[in-house]
Amino acid sequence: MKGKLLYTEKQTFRNTFFWWLQAVISLGVIGAFTFGLSKQIISGEPWGDNPMSDTALIITSLGTLVLLGGIQWLFTVMNLIIEIDHRNLYYSYYPFVRSKRKVAKGDIKSMEVRKYKPILEYGGWGYRISPGNGKALNIKGKWGLQLVFKNGDKLLLGTQKKEALARAIEELKQHWNEANYG
Repeated sequence: MKGKLLYTEKQTFRNTFFWWLQAVISLGVIGAFTFGLSKQIISGEPWGDNPMSDTALIITSLGTLVLLGGIQWLFTVMNLIIEIDHRNLYYSYYPFVRSKRKVAKGDIKSMEVRKYKPILEYGGWGYRISPGNGKALNIKGKWGLQLVFKNGDKLLLGTQKKEALARAIEELKQHWNEANYG
């Protein structure tokens, strides 16, 4: 059970570069299919040099709309939550890590807030797995909480509040040293 929170942070992809880029691409693709459907179905003129059948064009348009809608939904609902109380650290990364995961003192070999290179170390932002570097759950930026577990696994949690997170980690470590929490 969680106690009084020392730190909490929630990050989302909404209104980030990636969210807007995906929205613009989606609108462009939807516009192109709308034009193609209008030209071929309503006007009766073939769309393109090698046009699909009307049925194939409708199915492809609907499939593309569903796919783009799903991607936009993912970028809209995806969020990273980090919470720290006096005993543990908690994180979730909806929709991939739905329930909050608890990180207790007994699980940790080391942890520190550090600067990292998202593209070089993890191949970008999001739910990332990198050989040698472990997992990264991040939204944007280049700062994160690096966790190294006693079993050798590594997890980096991205942060937009590096100073506040570093203070909370130091306070958590102090509580761990003062008491026997596991």
